[in-house]
Amino acid sequence: MIRQIVLIIIGVSAFVLTSADYKKFDPPVSTKKFCRGYTVIEAGKGIDCHGDTIKLVKVNGFFERDLKEPT
Repeated sequence: MIRQIVLIIIGVSAFVLTSADYKKFDPPVSTKKFCRGYTVIEAGKGIDCHGDTIKLVKVNGFFERDLKEPT
C-alpha cells in the first residue's frame, strides 16, 4: 500500500514538474528596416538592400541606378 502511494506521488510530481511551463512565447517584433543603397555585382547589374536585382548605368565613372522606366 505504501509502495503504491509513493509511486503515485512520484508519478504526479514528475508530471507536474515536467509540464509546469507557463511562459508564453512572444514572437520578436520586427521593425521595418530603412534601406538605402545597392551593391555592384558586375558591370551594369547590382543588388539593392531588399535583394532585388537592379540595372546600373555608368555616370562620370561611377555606377548609379537606372531610374528610367522600361517602355
